[in-house]
Amino acid sequence: MINAQLIVRATNAEYTGENIEFTGLTTDSRAVQAGELFVAFSGENFDGHNYCAKAVELGATGVLVSKDVEGLPENVAVFKVPNTLKAFQEIAREYRRSFENLKVFAITGSNGKTSTKDLLAACLGAKYNVVKTQGNFNNEIGLPKTLLNITAETDIAVVEMGMRGLGQIAELCEIAEPDSGLVSNVGETHMELLGSMENIGKAKGEIVETLSANGFAVLNGDNEYVVDAAKNTKAKVIFFGLSEACDYRGSDIKTTGLGTTFTCTEKATGKTVQVKLQLIGEHNVYNALSAIAGAACYGVTLEESAKALATARLTGSRQEIIYIGDITFINDAYNASPASMEAALKTLAEAKKAAKNARTIAVLADMLELGAISEDGHRRVGRWAVENGTDFILTYGNDAAYISEEAKKLGGNAQHCADRHEAANVLRTIANAGDIILLKGSHSMQVDKMLELFK
Repeated sequence: MINAQLIVRATNAEYTGENIEFTGLTTDSRAVQAGELFVAFSGENFDGHNYCAKAVELGATGVLVSKDVEGLPENVAVFKVPNTLKAFQEIAREYRRSFENLKVFAITGSNGKTSTKDLLAACLGAKYNVVKTQGNFNNEIGLPKTLLNITAETDIAVVEMGMRGLGQIAELCEIAEPDSGLVSNVGETHMELLGSMENIGKAKGEIVETLSANGFAVLNGDNEYVVDAAKNTKAKVIFFGLSEACDYRGSDIKTTGLGTTFTCTEKATGKTVQVKLQLIGEHNVYNALSAIAGAACYGVTLEESAKALATARLTGSRQEIIYIGDITFINDAYNASPASMEAALKTLAEAKKAAKNARTIAVLADMLELGAISEDGHRRVGRWAVENGTDFILTYGNDAAYISEEAKKLGGNAQHCADRHEAANVLRTIANAGDIILLKGSHSMQVDKMLELFK
């Protein structure tokens, strides 16, 4: 419950009514629940103020606005602020502060942050009541929504933070005020906006800069651009990775068609634990190691984390294994970067080996936001596809043409299509029983739509 007093205290809103309580906040007038406060956002092509009356009709008992709205019943609470988005964020921060013993664990990275969020929440859940970011709602609107889901029973909130430029993660940290932070990795995603790996690393590293000495900075010890963040935090630094210098180290990695196993060693104690994942690929070993390390900061034992990871599942379209008839799909189509493409192609190769050399098909589409390195990045994917023994490479999208072109140069079997529909027709023609098919590309390319062909 969020009361009017908290809202006024957080935002300095104009409000003269009683100190009523709201069941929650919503920004979608179509999904209002009884007793909620409707927040009217305004943008270039929409104005939430036009839907205040509808929200009240559906059960909202108050509205947060930046201008006068006519036609509202007299009993509706009206809070007026200069900027409703900023006010929404301020309310979330004040609400987060109202829970004295709450811990907030923030996660970012070029790749794997949503998967890591899911795995860390699972590990922490072995000991604590956890609230986590739903889906990948990791921006200036999604983050406050997560914080507003905290209840009196919540011990730790695991929040994902995305960014589109320098300073944005710092802004999200001002809202969430994290106690601990985790950087999964730094890769070439956002190269178009930030121009260099160093800048991307700097942007991701903002997540640990405001942490206190009582907090923890959990960092990928095998990624040079992540390691640099250790210089800019007061928090206790914990490294995870495959190198022996890491505080939580993975080794003896083995992959089957059903998942991955590895040994995790805790450097400080020498303790080890066998970890079994229902996930394939070395990149998921990194994600699991980061979760083990993060949970250990709050007293979760290696054994407790291993047990939690054995049944942990990821948010949809992230290496989701789907069986349709006699065909196996690896649906990893939520997003794509060169690093995640390489990891996915390695995963496909591992699945092929585990299935005793089943035929593999990679359906690959454009990786967006790569800027000047786009052609090179896509050509590298073509090389990786061939090097990992992919039997057939099917591509679509303007830049994905470079994948096919490069693969063909190296003797790979590849075909480029004009669009998704042509690619779908080709896939329908060539797919056979026993095939393992990888679906990968940036989210807007909708590679996962290929699944509809076989259901």
